[in-house]
Amino acid sequence: MFEWVEKISFNEASPLAVQAQDTQFGLHRKKPAVMPHSHWHGHIEINYLFDCSADYLINGQEITVPEGRMIIFWASFPHQMVASRGDGELVNIYIPLQSFLTWMLPSSFVSQLLHGEVIVSDSLYACDKELTQIWETDIKRNAPLLTSQVINEIRGRIRRMSIEDYSTFELANRVAKQEDKPVFGGLNHIQTMLRYIADNYDQKITIENVSTSTGLHKNYAMKLFNRVMKVSIKQYINQLRLQHAQALLIDTQSPVLNIALEAGFGSVSRFYDIFQREFGMSPLEFRRKVNC
Repeated sequence: MFEWVEKISFNEASPLAVQAQDTQFGLHRKKPAVMPHSHWHGHIEINYLFDCSADYLINGQEITVPEGRMIIFWASFPHQMVASRGDGELVNIYIPLQSFLTWMLPSSFVSQLLHGEVIVSDSLYACDKELTQIWETDIKRNAPLLTSQVINEIRGRIRRMSIEDYSTFELANRVAKQEDKPVFGGLNHIQTMLRYIADNYDQKITIENVSTSTGLHKNYAMKLFNRVMKVSIKQYINQLRLQHAQALLIDTQSPVLNIALEAGFGSVSRFYDIFQREFGMSPLEFRRKVNC
């Protein structure tokens, strides 16, 4: 099932901690606190600033987020809260990248995030604070259908943000000017591969297809992807397919064969094998469990 942790735990021993439960969702409500140093992880991260404002250092660039705003960014870029004002609270929501990329959001919105942009909702709705409290309560009940509903509502809130007016800090343009540095060139290739996989995971694609999208040699692309994403290209493609299949098993009554093909698995036997290995149960057992 979709795994949740109340607070994503980071190893703070390193100034740039490349850690955390990157395949888990997370939600954490707290008083804003200055971070001693930057960290980074693989999630798409949402920050709600209720009755407070904050300054962040993101990828070496300082930004100020006004009170009452919602921001979203790809947390693979080093980030740190360096100051806060007000007696409000901060709500962090962590979304696994492989889940986010299956949500069919506008391409321009996703592209900006993958290129290092911080996107700011131009307004925060009065119901947002209450909604995050509902999500928090539902998650703690550990009920699969409620968990699925929370994920759908978070997806819906982000989709609303993506089609309404929003602002950016133009960080992507600043990053682009530094692309001659190896780390940024590598991230550019990763972004290209992630976008290609997100657009094609439900089709028959190979590692060669993914590497060709970047112009890199297959072996170099595989090593780069594994080093940055901490998972192989093949495993990452299967993670997206499994996320898609899980949603179909929960939300539809489609036969398993149809789900296997729609999610991009070449055969139902391959789908069963990968699903069983990942979740310790068959797709039908999973469907029965979440609907009981």
